[in-house]
Amino acid sequence: MKDRVRSLVVCPAFLTVLFSCDTAVAGKCEGLISLKLPQITISTAQTVQPGSFTTPTGQVINSLPGFCRVVAFATPTPQSHINFEVWLPINSWNKRFRGEGSGGSLGSIGYSAMANGLQHLYTTMANDNGHTGSDWSFAQPPERVVDFGYRAQHVTTVAGKLITEAFYGREPEHSYFVGCSQGGHHALMEAQRYPEDYDGIIGGDPAMDWTHLMFGELWTGVNSSVKGPSFDLPQAQLNLVTSAVLAQCAGGDGGLKTDAFLNDPRVCHFNPQVLSCKANQNPSTCLTADQLQAVKALYQGPVNPRSHQQIFPGFMVGSEAFWRQVLVGLTIPGGSSASFFQDGVFAGQANFNFLNINFDSDVKLTDTKPAASGEDWEQALDANDADLTPFKQRGGKLIMYHGFADPFISPYISLDYYTALIGTQGNEGRGGWQQVDWQQGDSLAKTQDFALLFPVPGMNHCAGGPGANVFNGPDNLGGIEDPEHDVVMALDRWVSTGVAPKQIIATKFVNDVPSNGVAFTRPLCPYPQVARYMGKGDPTSAASFACVAEEHVSNGPKISDFTEGGR
Repeated sequence: MKDRVRSLVVCPAFLTVLFSCDTAVAGKCEGLISLKLPQITISTAQTVQPGSFTTPTGQVINSLPGFCRVVAFATPTPQSHINFEVWLPINSWNKRFRGEGSGGSLGSIGYSAMANGLQHLYTTMANDNGHTGSDWSFAQPPERVVDFGYRAQHVTTVAGKLITEAFYGREPEHSYFVGCSQGGHHALMEAQRYPEDYDGIIGGDPAMDWTHLMFGELWTGVNSSVKGPSFDLPQAQLNLVTSAVLAQCAGGDGGLKTDAFLNDPRVCHFNPQVLSCKANQNPSTCLTADQLQAVKALYQGPVNPRSHQQIFPGFMVGSEAFWRQVLVGLTIPGGSSASFFQDGVFAGQANFNFLNINFDSDVKLTDTKPAASGEDWEQALDANDADLTPFKQRGGKLIMYHGFADPFISPYISLDYYTALIGTQGNEGRGGWQQVDWQQGDSLAKTQDFALLFPVPGMNHCAGGPGANVFNGPDNLGGIEDPEHDVVMALDRWVSTGVAPKQIIATKFVNDVPSNGVAFTRPLCPYPQVARYMGKGDPTSAASFACVAEEHVSNGPKISDFTEGGR
């Protein structure tokens, strides 16, 4: 994986040859229109005055400093067209570059993320992943599968940093990538494939095992509402399940009995059979046989019916009340999976039916479907390489996080990947899944020197949920801005000073509105530590909780996608 194509890699000195008038242009925004970069076309370079800015999509963003807006596109192959923008603070720059992640199969520029970066005085860059919209018909030119998978982020990162150098007359002191969901996927792609791109990377709720995540989304649909009305799970039934889970397990997992979420769902062994409808029971107070079957299937996750191998993890207990946010209650599979299969994998197939997709042969068909540049879809789309040795050796720092109540991408996938990452450290970076001895801690300590995973109890997908869900990730803004409470600032301190975060304090606002005040705070602990209430003190204060090392708790059925680079 480390030897794959790295297009557009150029040294900073290249600018002096490529762009002879760099000293004249430095600090002059409009002059960037004449900047010549390989396979890059700059169409706009304009000064934007402080205040509000209306994006090309009509979004009005307020409270922005004055900035230089560069609009460009990259064509690393004749089939490629990757739109991107770079925003550069004019009067006060923190000397840092920030790449912004995206979400889902999105083909648009994330202006809100760019605004946040700019407001914190970063040079900020975002791209459209090489296509417009989220319809997977974009994959018909096969090079665009590679662009979406990893290339778009890399080439625009390189170009963005060169534009930054041309404008300021100097390189950024540090470069960071910040993303969640699809952005988390690209975060890991960057760490695995292009360790030189970023000094620090934040990857939240990552869609890393992309092709198998699509089978996970498909599985959720075809085992619930897509299967038929009797298998649908109305909100009342989902609330019933979560209430039963909390009644059984809340308070026994290090949290409080009064918590509306589980502190550590892995220790809760809940059997939904207890909610099975009895004779003459009101169906609103129980689960029918079909509904019970659906719940069990969603806990299980997709499994190969022939080999019984786990394809993608199922959902954690305690997340049920949120399943209808994205994937349950639809007539077609939710998330990206419907278009991924209908318009991408099986494009043009007559009489296509989601219910006929095979979780054995069609998994192989999808993984081995030719992409471009000598790769198949699995290689181009899945960020499954757990050997981050080059990133570590370069001094890179990685912070992952994942909501334990994520109803979209199972948090087990991050636990599995991080476990595999620890395994590579125990095997001197040679890859493979090693048995991790938490008590000895050698492999874990080597991993935590450069990579940390923070599970987030009670958080949904990247944001929201009943837990403490604000720590200023890309989708949960509004919290205190210091390295103790802010994940981006914690990363910056780690990269800049070598001080790793021992915990990150997350905030739950009343009704999730910052202006309503703080409901409670909790520490997020680096895995495998968990937060535990110390038995005294204000239960709404993070200071009453401690991060403690627990004996290894099973993370559920293990998938093998992170061994030997995922193949």
